[in-house]
Amino acid sequence: MRTRFGWMSICVSSVMLTSCLAQTETVSETDVPEGDVTVWAWNLEADYLIDIVPAFEEQYPDINVNVMKLSGDQVYQRLTTGLAAGVESQLPDLVQVENQRIDLYMDNFAESFVNLSEMGFDEHQDKFVEGKIAPLINDDGGVMAFPRDTGPMAVFYRQDLFEEAGIDPASIVTWDDYIQAGKEMREDTGMFMTGIQLNGDTSFYRAMLQQHDLFYFDLDGNVTANTEAAHKSMQTLKEMEDVNMLLHAATGEEINAAIKNDAVASVISGSWQKGIIEDQMPEQEGLWRVMHLPAFEEGGSTAANDGGSNLAITEVSTNKEAAYLFGEFASVHVDNQVYGALAYGAYPALIEAIDRPEMREGIDFYGGQEIFDVFAEEALNLPVVNFTDDYLRGQNNFNDAIGRVILQDVAIEDALNTTANRLESATGRGSSDE
Repeated sequence: MRTRFGWMSICVSSVMLTSCLAQTETVSETDVPEGDVTVWAWNLEADYLIDIVPAFEEQYPDINVNVMKLSGDQVYQRLTTGLAAGVESQLPDLVQVENQRIDLYMDNFAESFVNLSEMGFDEHQDKFVEGKIAPLINDDGGVMAFPRDTGPMAVFYRQDLFEEAGIDPASIVTWDDYIQAGKEMREDTGMFMTGIQLNGDTSFYRAMLQQHDLFYFDLDGNVTANTEAAHKSMQTLKEMEDVNMLLHAATGEEINAAIKNDAVASVISGSWQKGIIEDQMPEQEGLWRVMHLPAFEEGGSTAANDGGSNLAITEVSTNKEAAYLFGEFASVHVDNQVYGALAYGAYPALIEAIDRPEMREGIDFYGGQEIFDVFAEEALNLPVVNFTDDYLRGQNNFNDAIGRVILQDVAIEDALNTTANRLESATGRGSSDE
């Protein structure tokens, strides 16, 4: 078990980080680790971590934290190469890993990461929403990464474009409603309702599966391609295509460019889209709003997750205690979690942070709407899904099926049958009977 270190409260606001003078426990300098901690992270998560470093180092002046901001691809490539080639000495102390990739690393390189439960993290486990913490727990009940943010999904939409098309967002309750609105948007304004990334990841197909409490795999690890949920979700995408409401894009960057250029009226995404819109489209302040995902039927589930970060300590770290302190500071400290949400849209997985008054305030960029109320409802109801260590295979094969249905007009049953056969053959997994 880890040594218990002293604790000094750190206060965070959405504008700046400042340290409080209140000290809740007296410690001797010998109790506190020292030295360097290197962190690999990307995009908004890297920015968040960089922001909180000064407050952390004020509390622990003998620890120096270096956050290396890389691309997501760079982090995963370097991490995978280092682990597979046995050159783990080149790895950082802490590394960002998304929920959907955690099984890939923990199943194939389990001995290369620190079991945080053995360092005392069990005291925090129940503080996080179940849909976030569950995928981070190994078969022995150990928590293998610090849960950072989560990505409850919603529809970000342009209020002005909806008004131009005569669409009342309150009338959009089901996917059928959203499709009808998309048809009207295209016919009345010439704009696309949303964009679909056909050369990569179609996240809102995953959302639809989650609304059926499934993913590419069920909780037993079986392939879901031949389930009713997979067919119904694919049919919904096909109906979107049939009314010409989908902007076809190769990358997420292309979709964001179309949003900026007023070619797309809404985007289906995780809460982190808030940070992207505010950063890349500042001229659109006041025009955006947020609503729940449509359900498949009125009263049905609207909860789904897209992304969300974690921080894992590598076993080769020579400063595990210091790395633990920084990971704990980034994930468990309530004010830090609130700051990450307000500054970057990194929605908290920490229940106490979700309940904070600051998370109920209106946001000027969104016309004063209390957008985090939407995310709060979804975050607390996120389904527990099984990503498995075959997540990337699942993603590639399901996305291939989407491309064949949308671009080549292949029958849904044929496309999903092919996906099922390929995945079951490649992974040795069975077919889900959900």
